[in-house]
Amino acid sequence: MAVALGLNAAAQQVKVVSIQQVKVNQPVYHPEFMPDGNLLVTSESYDGLGIVNVKTRSYTSLTTMQGAGYYPAVSEDGKTIVTRSMNNKDFTQNLYKIDVATKQVSPIVQKIEHVNQIKLEKGELTYAVGGKAIKARLKNISIPASRITTYVTEENLKIVVYRGSIRTILDPLAGQFGDWDAQYCWTSLSPDGKKILFTCRNNSYTCDLNGKNVVKLGNIRAPKWCGNGYIVGMNDKSDGHTFTKSDILIVKSNGTGLQQLTTSSSDIKMFPSASADGNKIAYHTLDGKIFVMTISK
Repeated sequence: MAVALGLNAAAQQVKVVSIQQVKVNQPVYHPEFMPDGNLLVTSESYDGLGIVNVKTRSYTSLTTMQGAGYYPAVSEDGKTIVTRSMNNKDFTQNLYKIDVATKQVSPIVQKIEHVNQIKLEKGELTYAVGGKAIKARLKNISIPASRITTYVTEENLKIVVYRGSIRTILDPLAGQFGDWDAQYCWTSLSPDGKKILFTCRNNSYTCDLNGKNVVKLGNIRAPKWCGNGYIVGMNDKSDGHTFTKSDILIVKSNGTGLQQLTTSSSDIKMFPSASADGNKIAYHTLDGKIFVMTISK
């Protein structure tokens, strides 16, 4: 399959070593790598949450809560997951902690305003509600008092950065669209905490923590960091009602070397994510099949 990509090897920044389907006995979507290399998955509409064992190809359900697959956060050791459930009657959310080994689901906070990004680092949970960053200790891990953490999210379609007690609203593309107000989504912080990745009007960009030094990456949607130097995403097309085509792309964080990794076919390949070391990419197809791609940079 890698050979069949038909790309000019001399121009390639990234080599596709292999693409393997992880066959599961049910459709699953939005794969995210766990620290042990297994895949955290959900439904197409982000309801429920489970783990696919890549070696045994078995599926273990963790919860069936509505919205549980929308931006879950996983601890560094892979033993704890923080997720959410949606309250449709009053449009609030509940946050929960899941013990992966026992599958025990424990409430953290109930009926809060909408939360986008959730950060879980060194046993400390961070989320933003009402313009304030809320922190909660989930594990008794010693953290130096002088440590200033950076948390990035979206609020009212703007990029918001919390650094310690300082909250900063960023508008890196302000004024670039005339009277049209720039609106941002798919925001994330680079693994080294130095850059912000975001999407606006179907193009993706990076900038620094002050919203400066903006780099345009091109038409790459649902972008995710692949290490610090690369970004993966998709180039989906639709007829206004359903997806008609999509392939997986990769680009350097400096905006060069945009490259298609998958072969154009009838399979609609979507929503990629990368392993922590940046050497593997997982994605799903429109019919709920999961694939893991191994790459060499």
